Amino acid sequence: MRFPALSRRAAALCGLACLVASGAGGPAVAQAPPGLPAGRAVIDRFIDAMGGADTLRKYRSQRAIGTFEVPGPGIHGQIEVLSAAPNLMRQRLMVPGLGAVESGFDGTVGWLDDPTIGPMVLDGKALEQMKVDADFYAALHGDHLYRTIETVERTTFEGTAAYKVRLVTASGDEQFEYFSIESGLLVGGQSVRVLPMGEFPTTTVMNEYKSFGGLRLATRWVQRSMGVEQTITITNVEFDGVDPAVFALPDRIKALVK
Repeated sequence: MRFPALSRRAAALCGLACLVASGAGGPAVAQAPPGLPAGRAVIDRFIDAMGGADTLRKYRSQRAIGTFEVPGPGIHGQIEVLSAAPNLMRQRLMVPGLGAVESGFDGTVGWLDDPTIGPMVLDGKALEQMKVDADFYAALHGDHLYRTIETVERTTFEGTAAYKVRLVTASGDEQFEYFSIESGLLVGGQSVRVLPMGEFPTTTVMNEYKSFGGLRLATRWVQRSMGVEQTITITNVEFDGVDPAVFALPDRIKALVK
């Protein structure tokens, strides 16, 4: 996501790990089914459970570090995610024996640089997904990001009683998020992630919430896609200390943009 939007940024990170392993207007106000809260009410409860919108908005940048592991092929390494308001992001996976797998968004250009496939500039659906990933306050689920937010059912997600919320982005991308009925926190999601090799239905499970800077953030994600499972563990999150220069396009990407 985020640190404030860590959930979606984690999904983007997991997408990179999968790549390594595999080589307009406000949102529609939908009538919730009888007995279910409106989608916006579920989202607002989640924001409060995280620490509140005011706490989210007081920060302008953040740095998260941790580890990732893909147990099947035995891939593991370190991760770093840097982000800043309004929509800047750079993330890096350090893979032993391979090197750095990086991606980012500078407010206009979305890019990926992987030692196995080289540098590339994103377009189409992959770029639209990265724009949402990079939104610094995406956890607020603002009107500019989603045109539909609706609760579709009460269900059980990975053993947790949850409300299932359907979201449609401004570009028409559909996804589902699951929020714990007991705590209000986001416990996972389902979406189709777009990577250079194609589209991948993906399920992400989020847990082990901890407090950083007054925000409760999930520090463990397990993502399953195309028979590959990977885990990201965040060990620390720091706020408001990121140098804006880190979001400049790398030279290898600049060459492609020109």
